[in-house]
Amino acid sequence: MNIRDFAEKLFAKAKEAGFTEYEIYYVDGDSFKVTIYQSEIDQYSLNTHKGLSFRGLYNGKMGYSYTEVLDDYALDMLIKKAKENASAIEDDEVDIIYGGNHQYADIKGFNEELYQMKADDKIKMAFQLEKDVLAESEKVKNIEECMVITGTGETRIINSKGLDLQYKSNVIYAVVAPVVEENGKVNTAFSFKATNDYKEIDTKSLAKEAVDDALSYMGAESMPSGKYKVAIRNDVMADILDTFSGIFSAYNVQKGMSLLKGKVGTQIASKVVTIIDDPLMEKGLASAPFDAEGVPCYTKTVVEEGKLNTLLYNLKTAQKDGVKSTGNASKSSYASTIGVSPSNFYIKPGQKNREELMEALGDGIFITEVQGLHSGANAVSGDFSLAAKGFEIKNGKKIKPVEQITIAGNFYKLLEDITEVGNDLKFGMPSGGSFGSPSVIVKELSISGK
Repeated sequence: MNIRDFAEKLFAKAKEAGFTEYEIYYVDGDSFKVTIYQSEIDQYSLNTHKGLSFRGLYNGKMGYSYTEVLDDYALDMLIKKAKENASAIEDDEVDIIYGGNHQYADIKGFNEELYQMKADDKIKMAFQLEKDVLAESEKVKNIEECMVITGTGETRIINSKGLDLQYKSNVIYAVVAPVVEENGKVNTAFSFKATNDYKEIDTKSLAKEAVDDALSYMGAESMPSGKYKVAIRNDVMADILDTFSGIFSAYNVQKGMSLLKGKVGTQIASKVVTIIDDPLMEKGLASAPFDAEGVPCYTKTVVEEGKLNTLLYNLKTAQKDGVKSTGNASKSSYASTIGVSPSNFYIKPGQKNREELMEALGDGIFITEVQGLHSGANAVSGDFSLAAKGFEIKNGKKIKPVEQITIAGNFYKLLEDITEVGNDLKFGMPSGGSFGSPSVIVKELSISGK
């Protein structure tokens, strides 16, 4: 049964069962993954996935149900489960079925050439990536990860208010993590490229980046504890922004899980900090014309020169605050309920290149790697304590690599203490959104070392 026919049958049954408004959210996609280890295929998988969720208003409450099978048996099950789910709800908050603005941006997130790329060519790319890493230096003794992953996803929303929306996108990732050894000392690093155009993946460039990064830590040692002026590399700052991005969710603010309550319109960061959420970004890995509720997406400046302009809203949280949705409704999967998430969320780059940023740092530490963002960061309070690596900087120049240190601080305070923003914007691997940042300078962070 095709999705349109299924929706029509399901909606007819929903109306008969007493639902006043209803909607389906359908996803259909596939994924490919190949990993290489010691010149052999270590893992190889090709998976397809599809699923449909139904939600509907029953006696003023929103019930949810979901299925992976589109047949007549699923129709009755979806209605029954959604009715039971609605009847069990005790709170007064109600999700909203959207039926408003039908003007949507034209986003080209699907690359037909990538879709037609053969499995053999993806495997060859992974083998070439391994080959290029091994050729980069004789000090490469092993490769922890070497993989190529592709994915295609299609989302469709149909509801009783006349919406019928569809969006398709695809992506390819190449990831490598070499292990280098010198005088008995072992280091590792990784590099990646994520895009929807496989021609943009340069295996030699990825190999050089990862190997150079790993070798740069040779001879690293700890340094005395204290408070230091710090530069944070773009990819590290992007990961930190990812970890704490939930503070900008209206849901978290309303539930007391963010300290930004009552802060809209006030200064929460340094004037050099502007944070943008751009779901319409060309080649953005989280770009889409509509959100999980069918609300049109648009580009918004969340923080402008340090001032908090807006939180991120879905329909329910927007109604609670008496504002309009920002088009940031999300679903972690077709089976989940509606949440709030950013899209392509990034700190706006400045003018200074990396060399000029180091000159502005003068004396301090350049942080190029952190560990423990999941365990060492409190996403509510903003506190963090993270194992880190990097370089000691004197007069704007790298003096020596540094390891076995811990950086500690608070994300809210970090935003206030950013004094310089570089021009080297970089996005990390997507995780419920796509997060980016240039390298930044922070006037002070606590470092625990020797």
